[in-house]
Amino acid sequence: MRAITVMVATVLLAFWPALTGAQCDQCEGDFNGDGQVTINEIIVAVNNALKNCPTPEPRFTDNRDGTITDTRTGLQWEKKSNDSSIHDQDNTYTWSTGSPFNPDGTAFTTFLATLNSAPCFAGHCDWRLPSVTELQSLVDYGRFAPAVDAAFNTRCTPGCTVLTCSCTVLDYYWSVPTLADLPNFAWNVDFNYGYVNGFEKTLSYSVRAVRNRS
Repeated sequence: MRAITVMVATVLLAFWPALTGAQCDQCEGDFNGDGQVTINEIIVAVNNALKNCPTPEPRFTDNRDGTITDTRTGLQWEKKSNDSSIHDQDNTYTWSTGSPFNPDGTAFTTFLATLNSAPCFAGHCDWRLPSVTELQSLVDYGRFAPAVDAAFNTRCTPGCTVLTCSCTVLDYYWSVPTLADLPNFAWNVDFNYGYVNGFEKTLSYSVRAVRNRS
């Protein structure tokens, strides 16, 4: 908020250069009544105008249960760890065992099956793979290696869990949709630079689970 205040004050001065130090007989901004309006008084006036205005919340909220909520889309995402658990960032899974349309690879039979087995990850049993659009919504093209918001890349040290860190491997992640003209391929999103590509479903890539918050 301080940065916004200073910026607004600077803009005001740019458009009203004669204001600073100018004689002012009847100015509401002349708080000390000395007949002049100073930079400090302009900053006070801007602060007063911004009083009680809501501060924008960050887009991504760490729920402290191994998940992150995207306040823009309402989706709840699994965090990744570095502890050799089911959430480990280095785990890779297949989409299919070979049948083009059957989601019977380890991404479904091992990864999602584990997350959705009682008592279920973070208390929810409806985890799924994201659509390619949902997965790409996490890409931050203003960053690289990884191209993702800082909420998904914090304190990823060896042994850290989803409760203590947030990891993103620099590789492709599976989404659920199949390529329209290549049924044995599914869409992947890369979190090194943010590329989107299709790969054969029997190959092993990273995954990140998601669910719709109710």
